[in-house]
Amino acid sequence: MEMVDMLGKLNLSPSTKNKIDPTQISVEKNVIAFDDRTIQISNVSQLFVAEPDSKIPWLAALLFMFFTGGFVQGYFWGILGMIITGFYIFLVIMSNLNKGYYIYVNLNSGFTYLIHCENQAFAERARGVIENCINDVYSKEKVVINMKQENIQIDNQVINMDQSINDSTVVSGDNNEVKK
Repeated sequence: MEMVDMLGKLNLSPSTKNKIDPTQISVEKNVIAFDDRTIQISNVSQLFVAEPDSKIPWLAALLFMFFTGGFVQGYFWGILGMIITGFYIFLVIMSNLNKGYYIYVNLNSGFTYLIHCENQAFAERARGVIENCINDVYSKEKVVINMKQENIQIDNQVINMDQSINDSTVVSGDNNEVKK
């Protein structure tokens, strides 16, 4: 019991899944850094994007089936119970639809991080960039993935979701012009 309490205080659960909602992810050399934790790239075994598990409480499903039996026998409480538990199950399903998407980061140790992302297309793009960092495509660049603004910065280039690239190179001095 003491071990479970200690894991709870460290924000680690024995279920080996940890949901995080970072403002940004930065990847440089062999490190993936979140707001409050760091992962070594060589420890990542798998990356994928998926919707979160949708769970309907088993008690609500059991009560719905129980009240269905009462409805078959013609009891008013059976109808009322079916309506209430059916509405509750509907609310649970609707809340599951609005959870967004997760980038699942499976580590070699069996531990899984779930990185929350609202937009599926951006989650796939971020997963692809992290995968390219693992494969040394961006080995010399610093990659910053801004999860809130949904843009990706590779060195001085900001890549937006519409695939446009904005050069954010700093130019100092007077009378500097960019000629087309």
